[in-house]
Amino acid sequence: MAPRMILSLAGGLAAMGGLSATAQATFFSFASDVNSNGYTFGGTAGAGGSFSISDFSRPNTFTLIVDDNNGPLPSVSIPVEFHASLTANAGASTQISGSLYQHNYRVTGSFSFVDMMGNTLLTVTIGPSAGTLTVPGSQNAWSSVGAVLGADSFADVTYTASSAFVAALGGSATAAGYGITVGAGGTGSSVGPDDLAFDLTAINSGSIGALVALDPTTHTPTSLWRAESSYSGTAFGGIPSPGSCGLVGLGGVLVFGRRRR
Repeated sequence: MAPRMILSLAGGLAAMGGLSATAQATFFSFASDVNSNGYTFGGTAGAGGSFSISDFSRPNTFTLIVDDNNGPLPSVSIPVEFHASLTANAGASTQISGSLYQHNYRVTGSFSFVDMMGNTLLTVTIGPSAGTLTVPGSQNAWSSVGAVLGADSFADVTYTASSAFVAALGGSATAAGYGITVGAGGTGSSVGPDDLAFDLTAINSGSIGALVALDPTTHTPTSLWRAESSYSGTAFGGIPSPGSCGLVGLGGVLVFGRRRR
């Protein structure tokens, strides 16, 4: 390898190495029972083959836990209100065996965590490629458990942090230890791969044990419904500021370009 190629490669790696502090996974989670006086999700009946999934009631109180990929830093707990605006459609039911069916739907939309002063801390967007809602049950009814799932391997999941989130984590230096930085515009978005999962328990149509009936044609709920839920999600590359993302990409282009000369 020619000397100038070695220098070019080393320079590119050094440029990217300077940004490695933000190139780390960030874990997010909450437990459903922290919100002790209400369900996590509420859903509508189907209309035109679609139905909505939102936070069940406001105000609500959850504890968002942020962790540095099981690293040396302690997890940070932040009191938040949970907001959700999701749409499920394209229902399809598959017989697994006997009376057991699996009901699946496309899910798009967003959910966010808001501090007690009304500032949006973290927003998670699903789409345009959809995540999935999956619920086992009988041919025409859900069981009491299910899940909403999304991952960049089959969907588009993006985490967007605000300057208020950085402040809630203790400031820029502390937030960077958890892979969270924002740009001059006050936000930063993940570049993936990212994922999210909500387990759904106690799914019911108004009282515990009242199963959610499904339209036999559209496979969507025929009534309002609600569910408890816990959440876990990962921004595998953390949430770097927009400038950091551009520099990482530029470093790769420079290394590749100089190799070809």
